[in-house]
Amino acid sequence: MKAIYAGSFSPPTLGHLDIIARAAGLFDELVVAVLSQAEKKYLFSPAQRLEMLRKVTEKFPNIRVISDCGLLVDVMKREGADVIVRGLRNSADLLFEMQMAEANRKIGGVETVFLTCQPQYSMISSTIVRDCASHGAPIDSMVPEEIIDKIYDAFGVAPGTERKD
Repeated sequence: MKAIYAGSFSPPTLGHLDIIARAAGLFDELVVAVLSQAEKKYLFSPAQRLEMLRKVTEKFPNIRVISDCGLLVDVMKREGADVIVRGLRNSADLLFEMQMAEANRKIGGVETVFLTCQPQYSMISSTIVRDCASHGAPIDSMVPEEIIDKIYDAFGVAPGTERKD
């Protein structure tokens, strides 16, 4: 069975990687889709996000990382995926993700499987990572080691230093 795990991943966090690793163990193939919306601003380009995710998932033989800007149900059809995987950090995520799951079921006839994140990742978000990194604060407990420097570089700061605007 093939699953798809989609997100903006700007940047990918340890919480994302936790869901990816666990989903890779549940499905024959996992497609990790870096999605972009024209109306949103991202710290990293789709190509940069794709590169970061490929780097942090290269140890998984059954994972393929792609980039797309369309509807998730359309990406699923193109990829031949059977199910959507979504990660949940808390009850607020659940309410939003239930709405999205119902919409995807209605417009695409696809099912969504929810995986709850491990407690140590429940308060991590890409937004928090960006905020901390922009001020030179430590992010090593929030993102994979392989991409830490790339995140600080995007803000022009070194770890432990404040950005000069």
